[in-house]
Amino acid sequence: MNKIVSVSLACMLALNAAACGSSSSSSATSASQTAASTSGSNSEAVNISFYTTQTGQDDMYLDLIKDFESKNPGITVEYIAAGDDQLQKWMSLYASNEGPTVSYMDPINIYENQERMLDLTGNELLDNINKDALSTYTFDGKVYGVPGTAAGIGIIYNQELCDKAVGGTFDPATIKSRSDLEDLFNKIEQNTDASGTMFTGVNWSLGSHYLGLSYGAEVGDVSAREKKVADLKAGTTSLVDDPVFNGYMDTFDLMAAHNYNKEDPLVGNINMDAQALVDGKAATWFMGDWAWTYLAPIIQDGQTFGLMPVPANDDANDPVNQTLATSFAKGMCIDISQNTEEQQQAGIKFIKYLTSDDYAEEQLAKVNGQALPYLNYKGTIDSPLGQSTAKYISSGMNYDFYGTPNLLPSDFWDANGATMCQYLAGDISREDAAKAMDSYWQSQK
Repeated sequence: MNKIVSVSLACMLALNAAACGSSSSSSATSASQTAASTSGSNSEAVNISFYTTQTGQDDMYLDLIKDFESKNPGITVEYIAAGDDQLQKWMSLYASNEGPTVSYMDPINIYENQERMLDLTGNELLDNINKDALSTYTFDGKVYGVPGTAAGIGIIYNQELCDKAVGGTFDPATIKSRSDLEDLFNKIEQNTDASGTMFTGVNWSLGSHYLGLSYGAEVGDVSAREKKVADLKAGTTSLVDDPVFNGYMDTFDLMAAHNYNKEDPLVGNINMDAQALVDGKAATWFMGDWAWTYLAPIIQDGQTFGLMPVPANDDANDPVNQTLATSFAKGMCIDISQNTEEQQQAGIKFIKYLTSDDYAEEQLAKVNGQALPYLNYKGTIDSPLGQSTAKYISSGMNYDFYGTPNLLPSDFWDANGATMCQYLAGDISREDAAKAMDSYWQSQK
């Protein structure tokens, strides 16, 4: 079990520190792993289990399971909520020979345990999945997971304040370079009482999300990104001289200069920062569309928010500056090590239901407030930030934030996030930060 990591890159993610929230008290007992015998009919009764590390959504999943069971007689789904000890509980289930049939996990967990999981390559289950969303769960050409939601990462903007700043209707498509972004910040501070932007000074936001941009946006395909990481591990290249890294760090410096929290850059309170954006103290905020969880309860009538990319450089003709980083931070996988073939097939039906049933998609979009990477989804996303992400995806202006889960190790956000926090606080130079990151990679050999 030493292959199961205790910390995950995606929350990381605060995609769950923000998106993850606290879990509800509802939790089910672990599932029976033996399919029930047939009883007079041709259909076989099967018990499966579903384990999710997406906390705080127990009621929704229990409702979806009830609906699924009504549409799939003979399949019973036992729900197992993670609670606060997400990976430890998953580990204990396997140690007890009760590995869940379907698990909803971070990609690094699936990658590091792929020998336990069903190879889904070519399965009709994938027919409804946006192909760009599968690379995160594709290892050595084989697909082992199905993405749950698509989370956009970038700069949230207060439409009203940005309109006032530019003297008209602000269009995020006008931000095509770093200079354009600087011009926007200057206009905000000249024409409103707000700061141009805002960082939340925590390692998951700075180390995973912001720094991660420079790896996901690397010129070339996934193999090019992997080569960059391999060269860093081998010590044959350095981030000090890396143009993509330096481009994003130049933008970081610009944002730090206009940071609402610059007097206390490591305060790191996402609730306070959400309030500052709503109250008009900051006009933009580096975060992701999951922040709607924090914004929705406090917005005022008539306020509108959107999400736009972080420009990587000062070349207005570079499409990456208008391409939104998108994270498929959690995916569903099917266990083959402790579940029968009948249970595996029932697990496929369950995932197919979650990714293609109209009612399931409606509930997932409503509760998560995020875009869904499913081809047939035509429902309404309540969150304007989720709507922004969906718009970038539908127009082909997004890239897979991680590209492949073995690109960034599970401790990447923690180790490099600490370095980014030091840099934001002015405690170290960029050269020192780059050398610290080089050392991190060389220790990964």
